[in-house]
Amino acid sequence: MDQIIEQLKQSLADDFLSKPERKTLETALGSRSLDKNQLNLLRTQIFELASERVNEKNYRFIVDWIKDVNNTITAYPQEKSYSYFSPGEACRNAIVQQLNDARKQLKICVFTISDDAITEAILKAHKRGLSVMVLTDNDKSLDLGSDIRQISQAGIAVKMDRTTDHMHHKFMIIDGRAVLTGSYNWTRSAARYNHENIVLTKEEGIVNSFLTEFEKLWNEMSSY
Repeated sequence: MDQIIEQLKQSLADDFLSKPERKTLETALGSRSLDKNQLNLLRTQIFELASERVNEKNYRFIVDWIKDVNNTITAYPQEKSYSYFSPGEACRNAIVQQLNDARKQLKICVFTISDDAITEAILKAHKRGLSVMVLTDNDKSLDLGSDIRQISQAGIAVKMDRTTDHMHHKFMIIDGRAVLTGSYNWTRSAARYNHENIVLTKEEGIVNSFLTEFEKLWNEMSSY
């Protein structure tokens, strides 16, 4: 959300939403899973920015800017799902972006976490006051480079299985409104070398089913 606000500020500097700026805004909106409340908050921010900028000389330009920005947001597909693939940074960036955009709660259920950029985003979310819960695999937590101990020591609730089998899920529920899931492991090698995928969706039925699975596993598994 902060990145979008910054883009709007830059656009407003000349009192005009250009075609490249509109495209940049559309791309920023498309890379996130914003719910209705977040979109309403964004609209409020638009009017606040315009109020700070408007004067007698640029009034008509500012009104047109508000209309153009609002039309772009209105066209934003609220229920769209998105897919990302590796090798490359697309999957990693999608995970970090969702961690950074979360406002209330993160329920993370992943086989392993060893990507420092992802771990840093998790720790920052915790410091922002979000409720963060992590489910992971007990065997993988012992791997060289695993960040699970660091996450737990930061005060984040961590649970894992204590069986000979693996907790092999890779999904995250963001604010109870969106799910990010796929084959992608939260490691640097997944971004650099592996052919992996992630899907981000806000489809209510899918979100609810993942919430049910998370709660089931959370109740079954042991604290780290």
